[in-house]
Amino acid sequence: MIQTGLTRRLYLNPLIILGGLLFLLIALSSFQAQLFTRADPLATDLGAIRQAPSLKHLFGTDGVGRDVFARVTYGGRLSLQIAGIGMIGSLLVGSIAGSLAVFAPAPVRWTVERAIDIQLAFPYVLLAIAITSAVRPSTGVLILLMILAGWAAAARVVRSIALQERGKDYVKAAVVLGIPKLRIVLLHVFPTIWPSIVVLAAMQMAAMIVFEATLSFLGMGIQPPTPSWGGIMLDGKNYITTSWWLTTLPGLAIVLTSLSLILIGEGLQKRSLLLRSRESDT
Repeated sequence: MIQTGLTRRLYLNPLIILGGLLFLLIALSSFQAQLFTRADPLATDLGAIRQAPSLKHLFGTDGVGRDVFARVTYGGRLSLQIAGIGMIGSLLVGSIAGSLAVFAPAPVRWTVERAIDIQLAFPYVLLAIAITSAVRPSTGVLILLMILAGWAAAARVVRSIALQERGKDYVKAAVVLGIPKLRIVLLHVFPTIWPSIVVLAAMQMAAMIVFEATLSFLGMGIQPPTPSWGGIMLDGKNYITTSWWLTTLPGLAIVLTSLSLILIGEGLQKRSLLLRSRESDT
């Protein structure tokens, strides 16, 4: 009876379900925006400037009469895509760096560890300002900034787990048998790191969405007229006191998306802990 109840909790975690449904709704409205609105996110209407939310314009209109709901839905597509690529890139670089910090020769380990420390100590906004002041802002530069901002945190997580695994008997036995370190990492150590990477992926995705919105709001991300959540908020910053919907509603989209991913991450973490406790009991 206890086993059945535990199994249900493992696979029917309410946090994962709630976060997953919310994220699915947001992703569906972004990648299938044409199903939710017929308005063109780039079409201007000087006769409908800064109109409040209504049945005709659910999220109102902006300073040149563009439909904000259409811009939020279509902008979500680009924001999610860029955040997803940045998340995958940061986890990939972080996993490689974290593994090198444990299994590489001593000089490489020292170099990687110092690079992680420096990156974690350096404010990512200052890094973004420094890079975008030297090169023109673009999608590629934005993704690069996301990878630079997130790889160190992933590397620290991977390094922590890999250090624990390196001291276990099965790794020591593999080293004694002369198995190449790359094979040890990929076939033996990485499977134990994977659950933590999945949890980190959800958290990193939420952080990347906020990061993209921050840079776009500062004018260093997606350039107008292409819609993105941060860019929409940038367009409405001069009308915060008179046209609240221009910044509040795209900001709400960012909050709800980040919340859904955090719920998924917390649910996956609890599920992982329950699985470990179940394995230890058996």
